[in-house]
Amino acid sequence: MNHRVFTVGSLIPGKIVPVMKPPTRTHVEKRETTRQSGESKTNLEKIIVVQGSNKFEIAPEKGKLLDAALKQGKAIKYKCQKGTCGQCTVQVLQGPGLSKPNEQEHKKLGPEVSNGYRLACQAVIL
Repeated sequence: MNHRVFTVGSLIPGKIVPVMKPPTRTHVEKRETTRQSGESKTNLEKIIVVQGSNKFEIAPEKGKLLDAALKQGKAIKYKCQKGTCGQCTVQVLQGPGLSKPNEQEHKKLGPEVSNGYRLACQAVIL
């Protein structure tokens, strides 16, 4: 299928504007492996969270889970960023290297913390 892009300059008779294809990603960055308590653990593992019907894969980087997700262009809903509104609640399906739930998360989410629910603004990627 041939898609043509029309701009003001391309509407001049006799001019054909080439269609640019998006660049393909051929280089995959690999991170070093770390050893903790005799185990080998790669940092290539993604943090996978679900918010409503949306599933997000977040590359681990130190700091708050919400900050990392927003830097990577993930559309996680949030509001206060203090842990009081609960708008950023996510269920963590896979989360290597996340901190344990803090007092604010236990207060806001109650028993749901044991089912993998976290506040993205409070969960810290270690």
